[in-house]
Amino acid sequence: MKIRTDFVTNSSSVSYVITMSPDMAEFSYKMTHIREGHASPGNKRERIYGVLSQDLKEHGEKITVGENDLYRKVYDFSKKPDTLYDQSFPQPVESVDFAALSDKELWAYIYGEYFVNGRLASEFKGFGSMQVPRDKVRLAEKFCQRVKCDDCERLNTPECHNTLKKNSEASGK
Repeated sequence: MKIRTDFVTNSSSVSYVITMSPDMAEFSYKMTHIREGHASPGNKRERIYGVLSQDLKEHGEKITVGENDLYRKVYDFSKKPDTLYDQSFPQPVESVDFAALSDKELWAYIYGEYFVNGRLASEFKGFGSMQVPRDKVRLAEKFCQRVKCDDCERLNTPECHNTLKKNSEASGK
């Protein structure tokens, strides 16, 4: 299958924290089967749910919030080379055989459509997604490029880019 790789996006300075409530995710997954009927194991929804929930259970951190066990994992990737979107395919996404995608292609699609475009929580109940800065100093510098230091509410606080840069240099990062 030929997949278009020239879709232009900006490089990302964020990572994504993905969470899953296995009880809620499984309940929602089963309810979808009841409502829509049993789908083939290679369809889009089945594959995405399967690889993402398995990855979180096997490589994520298990935490307890209240009475709920959750899994969380930080995903780092580069937007431009590591993501695919609906429009990346040569045919409408509804026609794509997701069973034929390699794991790398499937993850690229999950990164693009479900993490970057924010579709995860709305289409897969029991999952959550949050952006976090990959580099706090760089983020603070970007923030400070838009605000003069004298007018900045972060001036001389731990969030000030000058403070973050000094602490980063002192720790050797």
